Amino acid sequence: MIRLLIVLAVIIMILFILRSRAQSRSLGTSKLYRNLILIVVISGLLFFLATTGKFLIPQLLSLIKVGLPFLTKIIGI
Repeated sequence: MIRLLIVLAVIIMILFILRSRAQSRSLGTSKLYRNLILIVVISGLLFFLATTGKFLIPQLLSLIKVGLPFLTKIIGI
């Protein structure tokens, strides 16, 4: 997982460098690099959520289960 995180960080840094070079040339390619950066970040987050879902999702559900009574008391007041 840490290797994947490092690879994603390197890819994003390369895209940022290419984006900064493209901003001086034309506006259209800068938007392309921005979209590519967003796609890489979102796909990386989705991959991490999918692979760590067996640990992350039950913890989130238990947190919601504990916090729900407090939320209903606040709304009921």
